[in-house]
Amino acid sequence: MIKRPFVLKPSAKGFTLLELLIVLILVGVLAVWGVPSFNALGERTAVTSEINRLQSALSLARSTAITHQKAITLCPANLDRTACTGDWSSELMIVSADKLRGINEHEVVRLFPATAVKVTKNGHDRIRYTPLGHATGFNSTFSICPASTQDIVNGASLVLSTLGRARVEKQPASC
Repeated sequence: MIKRPFVLKPSAKGFTLLELLIVLILVGVLAVWGVPSFNALGERTAVTSEINRLQSALSLARSTAITHQKAITLCPANLDRTACTGDWSSELMIVSADKLRGINEHEVVRLFPATAVKVTKNGHDRIRYTPLGHATGFNSTFSICPASTQDIVNGASLVLSTLGRARVEKQPASC
């Protein structure tokens, strides 16, 4: 029996090298086009997550003040959690007293972890809730901006009324 060399049959199926290269080029173009959109999605998600963190902290502080019938303070914590700072992107703490400094460990009700987005607030470095659940002072506005400065993603604004209720502005904040 004589062995014949392998002959490709016309009915054989497969892709040619040219077809594979065209598909790879198309996948590459789509990936380059989609990466900025994917980054913007991540930044929008980070802004939304920060809004949720602030709303949770504000709601818990307000309900704690009403439940315990005493003044409660919400503020950004310094590194050793003994005083309030002005950086609202850092760790937030709810304190069961009307204090800015000299906070003891047993006075901290709850801690909220730091975030990667930029958060600024007008007015004081703290929010104080009365036993009725009202926020002292005036309306406070939190401006929440993504960490990068891409023009694609807008920030958000969270407004706290003197009645102690928080709402998100309908118009996105420009960062």
